Amino acid sequence: MNLSADNSSSTEEPVIETGRIVVKVLDAHNCNGDLGIALFNDKHGFPGETEHAFRKGGVHEIGESNLYVFENVPYGAYAISVIHDEACCGELHKNCFGIPKEGVGASNNPHFFLGPPSFESSSFQLGSAEVEIEVHLKYLCG
Repeated sequence: MNLSADNSSSTEEPVIETGRIVVKVLDAHNCNGDLGIALFNDKHGFPGETEHAFRKGGVHEIGESNLYVFENVPYGAYAISVIHDEACCGELHKNCFGIPKEGVGASNNPHFFLGPPSFESSSFQLGSAEVEIEVHLKYLCG
């Protein structure tokens, strides 16, 4: 009996497939301020605790249709949250009941009812070279 073994050792890193996520933000009430865009890869902190986001970005010149691209994102499940930071202060202003006073949105455009949307209702799969996500801003306090 002749047994042979493959004694070659592979030190190559596994190939991680990546794609890009094109975020299109629509329905800004005005051109004041910035759009803060956060990409989450799990529910921890979604949607408002952006310090827990996988990646963050933004748009500083707001128009009718606003694009932001996350490049080289590993394939997987993600959710996006967007705020229209009209005061350019880096945080979402809320009223005394905790309702946002500025525009907010999330991927899949879920309905907001008695609180923010969940990661599950906002999540989508990146499993190809490019995914385009439209987020429609909602202004809950007028």
